Amino acid sequence: MIGAIGETSLEVARPMIERWHYSHRVPTGQNIFFVWRVPTVAGLAADMLGDALYAVACYGIGVNPYQAAFLAREYGYEVETEQLVELKRLCRVEPKVDAYPLTHFLAQCHRALRVRGYRVVVSFSDPAHSHTGGIYRAANFQHRGQTQAEFHLQGEDGEVRHRRFAFRYARRNGVPTAQAREELGLERIETPPKDRWVLSL
Repeated sequence: MIGAIGETSLEVARPMIERWHYSHRVPTGQNIFFVWRVPTVAGLAADMLGDALYAVACYGIGVNPYQAAFLAREYGYEVETEQLVELKRLCRVEPKVDAYPLTHFLAQCHRALRVRGYRVVVSFSDPAHSHTGGIYRAANFQHRGQTQAEFHLQGEDGEVRHRRFAFRYARRNGVPTAQAREELGLERIETPPKDRWVLSL
């Protein structure tokens, strides 16, 4: 397989995620980023090394601190919290190049994560964004149920924001959360459950 896959910095990963991931946002917190650099091909911009940045993955601690215990209890995964990592972002440039399948990229990322002591990777596909989890299935993840439906916030322009957005505004300004939503022009909406995908390393 042509190209180089390795850990990278936030500075390298951020522009890729903000452009090519549907969320256009880099997760907060401590994250591990991987990048796939490939020889320049048509449609891909070269970096300073003469290679093209083709794909980026972001791993880190998920928002649910009980995820490891849940997976152990419900599905028998022998994993401690510090051995569990969430695949938070995965994206590649468009158009895709068939010679560079994301399954190969993920396999290399997961080898590196195992060396660092991780034993289980969890990720989520979002049907609200027409994601079916096909890449996870192809990469040997197992489908492990769905999350509960959540409430988020939507602005008049249709942009969806996390429910904590209004809470943070309310705390900063000393107003009730309902008032914060009103001032921000946001309304509560229910989002469909996400599919949970799990891979043992």
